[in-house]
Amino acid sequence: MRSWSIDAYLALLAARHPTPAGSAVAALNLAQAAALLTMVARFRVDRDPPVRAVAQSVLGRAEELQETALRLAEADTDAVGQVAAAYALPRTTEAERARRAAAVAEALLAAAGPPAELVRVGAELVELCERMAEVGSGALLADVAAAADATAAALSISRTNVEADVAPRHGTTEAEALAAALGPVDDLLDRAARLRGEVRRALG
Repeated sequence: MRSWSIDAYLALLAARHPTPAGSAVAALNLAQAAALLTMVARFRVDRDPPVRAVAQSVLGRAEELQETALRLAEADTDAVGQVAAAYALPRTTEAERARRAAAVAEALLAAAGPPAELVRVGAELVELCERMAEVGSGALLADVAAAADATAAALSISRTNVEADVAPRHGTTEAEALAAALGPVDDLLDRAARLRGEVRRALG
């Protein structure tokens, strides 16, 4: 994915093909949010010591999270490819249908891993947005709000994808562990929305 142009990415996203799909959109939203925070932090690293300290800490972590999000986008592509392979298994006989159903369920469970990890990335990015909002001003605050909105979209997408992927294994230990990663999402969405509101009031 890293070497694709924007046009190529959108063409593939629109194609009748399982990848890229929702989790790739979520991952790239998080990567963009991290990049925005990196840019805002770079505009603040030459300010007074308290602001500089916040900017420097956000700068380093945002760059790491951008890389993590891109890695998870690639991991999701691989996982969804395995799901597609499972769906392509033969299903002529009852035994074949049973094997296919089991393979699909297992592949979907594995595919829930990357979006569950994206939720954790999003949680960190919401926190970084809150920290940068405290030291930003003017148009930079609007960029922080944009990062928060991009993160919120990614969190919502990732939650839905995990829920869909674990459904065939609902109630199993593995599925419940993945679903548990979704617990903070509502609070994170509220925090992102609250930050956006605060920025709009500050700019108004």
